[in-house]
Amino acid sequence: MLWRVAGAQGVGVGFLLDELGEGPDGQQALQPHLAEVFLSRAAADRLAQLLGVPSARLRWALPHLREPHLLPGEQPRWEWPWRPLAHYLVPACGLCAAARGGHWGEVWLVWPDRWRICERHGRFTHVRQGGPGGVDLARLPESVRAHRGRGRLERRFGPGGAVLVADAFALTGWWWRRDPFTPRWIERAGRAGLQPADVETAWLLVYPEALEVARALLRYEQRRAAGPGGPWAAAESRLMAELAQLADTLALTPGRWQVPVAEWLDRHQRCAPAAGDDEAGGRRRPVTALVHRDDENQASLEDRCCLPWDWSDPFAAV
Repeated sequence: MLWRVAGAQGVGVGFLLDELGEGPDGQQALQPHLAEVFLSRAAADRLAQLLGVPSARLRWALPHLREPHLLPGEQPRWEWPWRPLAHYLVPACGLCAAARGGHWGEVWLVWPDRWRICERHGRFTHVRQGGPGGVDLARLPESVRAHRGRGRLERRFGPGGAVLVADAFALTGWWWRRDPFTPRWIERAGRAGLQPADVETAWLLVYPEALEVARALLRYEQRRAAGPGGPWAAAESRLMAELAQLADTLALTPGRWQVPVAEWLDRHQRCAPAAGDDEAGGRRRPVTALVHRDDENQASLEDRCCLPWDWSDPFAAV
């Protein structure tokens, strides 16, 4: 926001910050995708005056100017601390920004995940992309269909379906990290003009298979819910058979693809007592694993996932 305001006024961000108040010694503006700026109430009021809008409207439009995030004290001041945030700042779709008069430069959105798909314009954006625009998904219709299928699954099965999607991405991402040059994923990358080993866009390459895995995990959980006391050997055998067929289709390395699946099954061994119908739609909860008991209200894929690795972090071991 401040970068766009400064651009519209024809001044630097540092000059604008001086107009808003005092900042910590030695601290300066950071790029919007790296950190968030925080203002005191007085500084936020000054910003509203510069923009010519009521303070209440500005706070409504910008969540970080609302009461829980305001800096304490009566003096106009700002802080731009370098620290990890609970969310990501993802570039908006360039076509959406242009339609809203985004002539001040790139627009960033507060988002729970590192990437985002704009269904209206078929654009994929992620936190480390170079320049505006994003990836045009016209050449990856199967990934677009998978994204829409994921939405239908999560709407139908609610938070329980969402945790299985997160787990499925972690499983499929583990496979990709071990075999990024799998022929199907190389073909998709080439068709879309992507680098096959780029972890930031690999979400697109594995999306169709991740949805297949999510559906297989859902079927497994539904079989368990039908017999909550166990044993679940038959359900596990069916799951392994379904994923073995997918792994064979992908030509994954034999004997390796089972590793993350075994980890997932181990973490789903302990279940809550047989649950009744949920409150919203009268449906039985699809996931009873205790490992997910506190995950259903998490916003990001990372937080909902029960597996111990972050495959989409290029610096993390998987």
